[in-house]
Amino acid sequence: MTTTPYFSIVIPTYNRAGLIGATLDSVLAQDFPEFEVLVVDDGSTDHTAAVVQAYTDSRLHYLPKANAERGAARNYGLARAQGEYVLFLDSDDRLHSNHLSTLHRNIRTLGQPNFIATKYDFDRDGARVPSDMAPLPEGWLGLDTFVGGNALACNICVRRQNPKLHPFEEDRRYAAVEDWMFMLENTQDDRVYLVDAVTLTMTDHDQRSMRADNTGLIRRLQLALAWMLERVALSPAQRRVLTGRVYYLCAIHSYADEHRAEAFAFARRAAPFLPTRQAIILLVRCLVGQGAVGWLKKLRT
Repeated sequence: MTTTPYFSIVIPTYNRAGLIGATLDSVLAQDFPEFEVLVVDDGSTDHTAAVVQAYTDSRLHYLPKANAERGAARNYGLARAQGEYVLFLDSDDRLHSNHLSTLHRNIRTLGQPNFIATKYDFDRDGARVPSDMAPLPEGWLGLDTFVGGNALACNICVRRQNPKLHPFEEDRRYAAVEDWMFMLENTQDDRVYLVDAVTLTMTDHDQRSMRADNTGLIRRLQLALAWMLERVALSPAQRRVLTGRVYYLCAIHSYADEHRAEAFAFARRAAPFLPTRQAIILLVRCLVGQGAVGWLKKLRT
């Protein structure tokens, strides 16, 4: 007799044949067994299909489709999910064995919230380091949190039968920013419960979407800002925080590519919306460039 899974784990993937095996191993090692896995292959051209199809666990389903970016892949999996709750996992990250049981216990305690998440850390060349989520206390996160950035990334678990659930933006012009847009749109009228437990590890490698193409990401961030300001009901204060954060990120990513003039221009646009100390540090950093910053750091050590 087939039973309905409690969780559906949606894993969008594209050319991650060398990484997705570790991700699937971590999912199948969960100590809470009532789940299904939906691997949405977004048009991979490597041997991802062979890697996934080598698994024989009946809970794992391979769903190939034409390439349309992660927002569309996540929605594709969401539309085919059967679980009470759906969680999204990138195909280069790993769940700890207690991830689902931790979510399940807290969902029952809270009385079925629409959104819930745990904390994550990073694996950098085999070393585990905390994420920006580490200092956040357990509790509810709302729109005020997400206008300042999306510390959750896409490590979010959602109640499937939520009639107010907004899907992911599918327009590929917003690729790599769609998870932030998703959180902003869905916390206009709701909140996310953050559990103070690290139950997921993100692999920090050079091909991660937030690191692989700084120029493309800057373009997408600016497009996303216009989308956010139009689609999300924000107070004047929230609009200021969001605008400052987007231009701050544009400055940092431009700085990473050593485009000093562009980075300083973005820093000037961000500065009026940032706390004074943060604005000054950003402006000076972008003005002097990476070489001078590195030299100053050496002097201090």
